[in-house]
Amino acid sequence: MASQPFQLVMQAGPTPRKTFTLSGNEIVIGRDINADIVINTAELSRRHARLRLGDGGYILEDLGSTNGTFVNGQRLTAPRVMRPGETIMLGETVALMYGGIQFDPDATVISASSSAATMFAQEPVTPLPRTFSPSPPPPPIPQPFQPNAPVYSGQVPAGPVFSADPMPDDEGKGKTWLWAGLGCVGIVLCVLVVGVIAFDMLNLYCTPPFNALFSACP
Repeated sequence: MASQPFQLVMQAGPTPRKTFTLSGNEIVIGRDINADIVINTAELSRRHARLRLGDGGYILEDLGSTNGTFVNGQRLTAPRVMRPGETIMLGETVALMYGGIQFDPDATVISASSSAATMFAQEPVTPLPRTFSPSPPPPPIPQPFQPNAPVYSGQVPAGPVFSADPMPDDEGKGKTWLWAGLGCVGIVLCVLVVGVIAFDMLNLYCTPPFNALFSACP
């Protein structure tokens, strides 16, 4: 027979955190007032489940309840040997944690978290080497257009400056009159050519006073 005392701690239900000490060879759980562990909720049957003491602890079996008995999310279809830390669900709203008297469900979670934190704290964290990549050079800034400064008197010009020799006034005047005379001659020639063409086209040979110039006219 088992020598270690066991208990049930309500995780969800009408009275959360309530502890039920298991004593006796057979313990009936239900909402009947004559049950060994009374849980007053409509989710449970009057005689919902039973715990029987065995060599290694208690054995859980369902007593034909309406909403069923579950261990770790699996519905009971046959008696099952309970192990400390397992969760018993009676229906869908009542959850009981099975364990020894010294077993604290919260302490198990805290211990697991503390051990994990200790493991991470003991392992030194090796920083990754930093790699520096040179930043690309900035794009060249376009310079604003600056026009060449005009050359003023008194300043030395940047390059050689050439100036055309001034044309003599007399030579310029002579060429002007020459071009004017040639223009007049051209105009006179054009007028003569146009007059001859018109004279011929109008047949003015025998028309006075031009008939006196031509002997062939009657």
